[in-house]
Amino acid sequence: MSAAVEASAPEVAAPSSLKQVWAVIKPRRGKGLLSVLLASLSLICAIGLIATSAWLISRAWQQPPILYLSVAVVSVRAFGLGRGVFRYCERLVSHSAALRGLTDLRVRLVERVAVVAPSGMHGIRRGDALRRLVDDVDTSAEFGLRTVLPSATAIVVGACVVGLVGWLLPLGAVILLAGLLAAGIIAPWVTARVGQDAAGRQVHLKGELAADMNSLFSHSADVIAAGAVDARTQPIRDLDSQLVTAESQTARGMGVAAAIGSAAQGLALIGMILVAVPAVRNGELSGVNLAVLVLIPLVAFEIVVGLPSAALWLAKARASSARIVDLLDRRDPVPDPAVIEALPKVGAGASPQLSIEGLSVTWPGSSAPAVTDVSFTLTAGKRMAVVGPSGCGKSSLAAGLVKFAPIEGHAELGGVAYQHLSGEEVRDVVGYCEQDAHIFDNTIAENIRFAKQGASDDDVIASLRSVKLWDWVDSLPRGIHTNVGEHGAQLSGGQRQRIALARIVLADPPIAIFDEPTEHLDPVTAQALTDDILNVMRGRSVIYITHNLYGLDQVDEVLDLGAH
Repeated sequence: MSAAVEASAPEVAAPSSLKQVWAVIKPRRGKGLLSVLLASLSLICAIGLIATSAWLISRAWQQPPILYLSVAVVSVRAFGLGRGVFRYCERLVSHSAALRGLTDLRVRLVERVAVVAPSGMHGIRRGDALRRLVDDVDTSAEFGLRTVLPSATAIVVGACVVGLVGWLLPLGAVILLAGLLAAGIIAPWVTARVGQDAAGRQVHLKGELAADMNSLFSHSADVIAAGAVDARTQPIRDLDSQLVTAESQTARGMGVAAAIGSAAQGLALIGMILVAVPAVRNGELSGVNLAVLVLIPLVAFEIVVGLPSAALWLAKARASSARIVDLLDRRDPVPDPAVIEALPKVGAGASPQLSIEGLSVTWPGSSAPAVTDVSFTLTAGKRMAVVGPSGCGKSSLAAGLVKFAPIEGHAELGGVAYQHLSGEEVRDVVGYCEQDAHIFDNTIAENIRFAKQGASDDDVIASLRSVKLWDWVDSLPRGIHTNVGEHGAQLSGGQRQRIALARIVLADPPIAIFDEPTEHLDPVTAQALTDDILNVMRGRSVIYITHNLYGLDQVDEVLDLGAH
């Protein structure tokens, strides 16, 4: 087992995580009780159907007047219809409640990840994070549907059917109760003992497997080129082997539970016959009701057949909840202040002054700062280049300036200290174009409109004209509605960077930070893109981060971090 899985294995037994997740879901008690009622009525109809049918057949054999059978005939029809109707209504109510809770949990988790993702996701790989957002949320949110509902229904309906049998033959009720307890308590307990740890382990193994698979697919070309396919797929094979072992263990638990359930049902049926036949002979039980008592065990055990699965789902929900809580409880890398101070208003087209003195940026989980003792003043309309060799902290400085990473030292925006501003306020003013801006598997228009929701097609086209990309887009059969493929697979490196530039143009922030926009571009394309960036942002405050010399003659100041 991988170290990551071993480290997280104890979380399987942390019920408090499940409680914390359910506090987010806020279960709808009204809908929960209604679901239990409807599910109970559906099973009661199933039991009533077979009991009434047995009575009707036995009584009809005696050839009584037809009026004696009319109530039973109508009851058979009513129970037959009621079972399906109540089952359908229960599905509507219970799944509606589960889906609403799932939505609440997923929205809460996405909102939390959006806050901590820039620098607070250390230790969680992309594929594993995606699995937490999808499968773990599904598993935790469906805990009520898969575990609570069948358990509560089994108690309600079990009490009703035992009461019915007790009314007809008390000793038969004792036998049926013993069988139901064996199938409803002992079988789930055995399942949990055999498969609980394995069920929780599956959750973590699948997260590890998803992370490894995502990493392999994302870098498949490099892996193949380096001849490292076997080396990179071996961990996946190992995880798959562990997953198969865990699934086999849970399957064994379910198999044992099924055997116990079948044995309990068979013994209950035999026991019912052994006590019911003498009761008929003694006159304690009518012959017509003998068929009712004998057939009830055949359907009564439907009440508890799903409880072993419910026990395993509980283990999975605990493990999934622990993984979700790991994200929910992560501290904000740059928490917003308790009291947020508003930025002063600036005129249209104006930029607030950005003042930095003795600034240091230290990433969460790191003991050493990525960049130290940086000082500069970016006045309105000033263009400044930040240069230096790779690893000197240029990107870390950019992350600190948009509150993606914690900073130390003095920083002011528009005369307001950074510690008094929220991250959202800062990023509304300071636009950030990353070194490798993400291109979504969507249209050109939606990739640009991403920077300003609600922007019209005309606004998108205007931004494309500004970055000198419109002529190419206009030549495409579908224009701005052309899909660019996953990660912009249909685009060249220069086109991807110009789409990222178009986002900045559309958002029109007073201050813009460009982090290595010419990285991976050939010299001619890099020079042209640099010129266009500085021309498009003329009149705006710009921090242009680069390790090349392109465009340095067009800026007002050059800050060399390599000299720090």
